[in-house]
Amino acid sequence: MDPLPRNVAVERRLTSRALAAWQSAEDGRIAAALTPFFDHSIVVRDPAGRAIIDSVGGPVSARFGLVAGLPLLRDPGLSDLSDELVAACELVALQPMPIPFEAAVNDPMGAQILVRGLALPLPEGDDPAALVQVVLSWREVLSKSAARRLRAELASALAEIRQQQPAPLPGPFPRREGAGAFQLGGSNGVFQRTKKGD
Repeated sequence: MDPLPRNVAVERRLTSRALAAWQSAEDGRIAAALTPFFDHSIVVRDPAGRAIIDSVGGPVSARFGLVAGLPLLRDPGLSDLSDELVAACELVALQPMPIPFEAAVNDPMGAQILVRGLALPLPEGDDPAALVQVVLSWREVLSKSAARRLRAELASALAEIRQQQPAPLPGPFPRREGAGAFQLGGSNGVFQRTKKGD
């Protein structure tokens, strides 16, 4: 399968593409079919029991602080994302089928992260859901207070830049004092016409 493009439109369709790959995979090839989605996934072993994070993609780990080898727990720091992850894994363990979900995470810096997830069962041996691969896509939006703060900071920065601008440079052709428009005729600047014979 081709590497996934990184544009926003494709990120929104990430879970749909993962579902299509899972549905079209042959028996015994499901994990391989989902390999292109690993960077945006966590894989949970024993989802209805110890729920250990078996592996986690780099971007997911960096954004949400999930670490391989630790149990997947309900974490108030992730707001409702951790609840949704745990619930999705438990549902997949009860009935091995794709479980979609959405969640929101409040970032300490004032952003809100909207997350779309899809939990997919991965069979191992006789267990149809020995592992669950959760594919995640997300986007960040500013909260109203963060947007107001950002606008105020931008206005302040622009005001400082305007104050620091140097004086305009003189033109390449200096003007003499009192030099004005081109004058024709006498000192009063009026073009004087004379009639023939005057």
